[in-house]
Amino acid sequence: MIMVIAAVILITVFFGLYQILSLNEDVKQISRKYMLTMETMGYLDAASRTSLMQDLSDLQVTDIDLTGSTMTDAGYGNAVYLQITCKLPIEQLNMDGNDMLRFFFEDGTIPIRVRRMSTAKN
Repeated sequence: MIMVIAAVILITVFFGLYQILSLNEDVKQISRKYMLTMETMGYLDAASRTSLMQDLSDLQVTDIDLTGSTMTDAGYGNAVYLQITCKLPIEQLNMDGNDMLRFFFEDGTIPIRVRRMSTAKN
């Protein structure tokens, strides 16, 4: 009985970690898309910023902060930065006390930061 409970807990933890890694990779892919736009334009314009925030919100990401990103024209050949700080939603396994038969899931978040840098080609 204890082995079955331990196996279920391990499988649950594995799928939770997979969910975190998958969401993190999705955020990185979105950041790459907007970094390519920033290379072309030389900065992250208001329309792209709104679209970026919407794409991240579609992933259920919360507390999105773009502080540190290049928001004004950097000029040809200068560095442009995209920095995304946000929190990924997860379900955490919570064991109440020392009783192995009493556990439940609770909503939580994990903070991540994605930093990208490239050269403006505008």
